[in-house]
Amino acid sequence: MAYSVQRILGIDPGIERLGWGLIEKNGGKYLRIDSGVKKTLKTKKESERLWEIHQFLDELIQKTKPRVLGTEKLFFAKNVKTALVIGEVRGVILAVAQKHGLTIREFSPLEVKSAICGYGHATKKNVAEMLKLSIIMPKNRLLDDETDALALGLCAAFIRTFP
Repeated sequence: MAYSVQRILGIDPGIERLGWGLIEKNGGKYLRIDSGVKKTLKTKKESERLWEIHQFLDELIQKTKPRVLGTEKLFFAKNVKTALVIGEVRGVILAVAQKHGLTIREFSPLEVKSAICGYGHATKKNVAEMLKLSIIMPKNRLLDDETDALALGLCAAFIRTFP
């Protein structure tokens, strides 16, 4: 049976720090291709920051050519203002993904932790340790946003859709 190579982009939404991670699935193997954190300045207007994220994601998708995008569902937040801004960032993410015809897969933090660690209340450290067992990770410690994005990408890779 021949396997096709599939590229998956995981995005951890944030306006100050947007985590991203590109994973390649080849058969049953998963490889981290690249990852990082896109930062925007607090001194800029929110609309400028959202446009900057849009431009960054548009260029990233054009350059890396993923077929699937995994991102976090909006979840209940204690800070309403934070939840609203994250919702706006998610809107940008979903719109750019749709523009490029990507399959979009959304997960709650509980679903990601369950898929990666087998336990929905795992810590960020637990998720990072399990990622190291699932995909080859760089030796240097990654920012939480980057690790979360790789976990979202891996979660999206685990899900198989049927025509």
